[in-house]
Amino acid sequence: MLFSMNASVHQPADPRVDARQFLRRQTRHLHARVDAFFADGLRTADDYARYLVGMHRFAADHEIAVGTLPRQSFWLACDLQTLGLAPLPPGGVCTPVANADERLGWEYVMAGSSVGARYLLRHALALGHDEAAGARFLTRHAADGGWARVLERLATCAPEDGALMARLQRGACDAFIQVQDCFERSFQTHPAAAQESAA
Repeated sequence: MLFSMNASVHQPADPRVDARQFLRRQTRHLHARVDAFFADGLRTADDYARYLVGMHRFAADHEIAVGTLPRQSFWLACDLQTLGLAPLPPGGVCTPVANADERLGWEYVMAGSSVGARYLLRHALALGHDEAAGARFLTRHAADGGWARVLERLATCAPEDGALMARLQRGACDAFIQVQDCFERSFQTHPAAAQESAA
């Protein structure tokens, strides 16, 4: 629900499956691990804090990886400041991804999260947040057209090109692993309260 949506080099792809379907299948297990962090959505203020802190770290790492100017990380930084939350420091050295196909794999993960953002935005609103009060990221990300643009780019990728599919998969898997690490760290920084754990 959060994200919509390691490869063997030159792994042959099924030519009947397009690049989007291929990535969906090959990252299903990683996607499920990320979704499990917020299986019930954002029901409490602590849930929301953990989501914002982890997502901010991933957005900053993603922007470095794909070589884009800060946008999602800026929206999230505004939300953190509004709610008085400290950002996570980098978990290591994140470097730009040189290969364009791998970068598209990273974009698949970040842009795909805009689909989940539409669901999570309803929870943020129920908690009393809106674009001006701690939900700038979810409001803007949910309305962003990045997912459609990524799908258009994936539609031009030839599924019979096994090397290309492997590069896309590598980028997407790396991005999902990075998201997982960011949320694991956000849960360590903002552990579940005793009453949450008992629920």
